[in-house]
Amino acid sequence: MKKNTLMVALKFAKKTPFYVFDEQGFLDNYQDLISTFRSVYPKYQVSYSYKTNYTPYICELVKQLGGYAEVVSDMEYELAVRLGYSAKQIVYNGPAKGERLEEHIENSGILNIDNLNEAKRVCRYASLHCKNKYKVGLRINLDVGSDFISRFGFAPESHDLDIAVGLLEKQDNISLIGLHCHISRARGLDAWSRRVAIMLDAADRYIITGVPEYISLGSGMYGKMPESLEAQFGSNVPSYVDYAKAVLQPIAEHYKHTPINEQPIVFTEPGTTIVARYLCFVTKVLNIKSIRERNMATVDGSYLNIGEICTLKKLPISILHQGAERERFDSIDIMGSTCLEQDLVYGDYNGDLGEGDILVFENVGSYSIVSKPQFIKPNCPMIAVDNELNIKEIMREETFNDVFSKFVF
Repeated sequence: MKKNTLMVALKFAKKTPFYVFDEQGFLDNYQDLISTFRSVYPKYQVSYSYKTNYTPYICELVKQLGGYAEVVSDMEYELAVRLGYSAKQIVYNGPAKGERLEEHIENSGILNIDNLNEAKRVCRYASLHCKNKYKVGLRINLDVGSDFISRFGFAPESHDLDIAVGLLEKQDNISLIGLHCHISRARGLDAWSRRVAIMLDAADRYIITGVPEYISLGSGMYGKMPESLEAQFGSNVPSYVDYAKAVLQPIAEHYKHTPINEQPIVFTEPGTTIVARYLCFVTKVLNIKSIRERNMATVDGSYLNIGEICTLKKLPISILHQGAERERFDSIDIMGSTCLEQDLVYGDYNGDLGEGDILVFENVGSYSIVSKPQFIKPNCPMIAVDNELNIKEIMREETFNDVFSKFVF
C-alpha cells in the first residue's frame, strides 16, 4: 500500500486494526482476466466465488462488471438475490445445498448436482411439477494426479454417475445440460490441462446433445501477487495468458465445428484469483518483549483476521514507524492479540520495530473475513479506497450487540 493511501486510511479509520480494499486495483485485475480469457474463447464467463470473500460491496462490483455469483449455501444465495441477481446468473454448487435449491431450479437457475441424494431430490421435485421443464448440471470428481482424493462430485465412469444420469434421463421434464468441477491444491498448468481433458470427455459421454450449454471449471488459478509472495511459490506461477492458452484453447479447438452461438459457456469460479491481492490488513504493535531469547511483538490484530495464508507463507509486510523508540531485530515473531500460542502473524521478521508502529499486511483478501470467528473480540471494519483517495466504509466494526444479540441472557 502506498504511504499516502495508508495515511488517508489511518485518518479515516481513527484506530487499528482495519482492512483496506483497493477498489481500482480490483477492477483493473478483473478486466485483465476477462479480456485475456475472452481473447481465446469469447464465451468465457466469470462466476465469482462468494465463499472466498462475500463482502457485499465487492460482490456488487462483480455484478456491475457482468460477473455471475457462485454460491454454496442458502446464506450466500440470499446475498446474491438481495444484490439483484436473477437465478439465471447464480451458480449454486456445494455438497449440502439448502432449502432454496427447489426455488432456484424453478427460476431457471444454474444448479450443479453433487451427489446421488441430491439427484433424487431434484427428480422428486420435478415429478411433482410435471408441466414445468428443468435444467441441471452434474459435478464431476477430478483426479488430476494430486496427492489427495477429493470428496466432491461423481467420479467419471463410476456406478454412482451412471445411476445419477439414468435418474435424470428417466425424468422427462429434466435435461442434463451442463457439467461442473473444482479441485483444490492443483493450480499448475498441467493440472488445469488434465482438468479440461476430463471435462471434455465427460461432456461427450454424458450430454445427450453432445454439446453442453455450459462447462464450469471451478477455480484454483494463481492470481497476481507482490513479487515477494510470488517468489515463495517458486518459478512456475502462470500468468493469465498462460492459463488462457492451457485451459481455453483446447475447448475452442474441441468445439471449433460447432456454431459460435451453440458453443458452451465456459465458467471459471475465481475468488482468490481476483480478490486476494486487493485487500490489506492494518494493525499496530502494542508491545515488544523477549522471553528466553525469543523476541516477540504483539499486535492488535490476529492471524484469524488474515486467513490461512499467513500460516503457509510470509505475507508482504510494510511498516510505518510511529513509535518514539525502535530497535533493530535479527529475528522477532509478530504475534496476534488472542490468547492462542499459535497466533503467529509473521515469523522471524528481520528489521527495525517499535511499540506503536503500524504494520500493513498485503494479499489478505482470500478466506480472511469469511473465516474470522467471533473469538475474544468482534471483527474490525473495512474501508475502500479508490485512485483519487476517496474513502468509504464498506464494513463497520462489529459491536458487543452484534456478537451477543443471538444469545439468551
